[in-house]
Amino acid sequence: MKAILTFVTSIAAAVMLPLQAAADVAAEPPLETNTTGLVVFGVLFVGFCVGILWMMWKGGKKKQNEPQPKG
Repeated sequence: MKAILTFVTSIAAAVMLPLQAAADVAAEPPLETNTTGLVVFGVLFVGFCVGILWMMWKGGKKKQNEPQPKG
């Protein structure tokens, strides 16, 4: 009986602790974002995506134009 009570108590604690932590976090005001950092991140992210797509597109055309070895 004591084992069951310990198990139920631990389950209740495991459920209640994250809820309490979430309530504490919700009380804090949101942090302000740095606009310059956000713009730099956006430009770099889009640039890397475009660069990867461009390299894939150019690499695909190079493979199609190469003569196939006969053998």
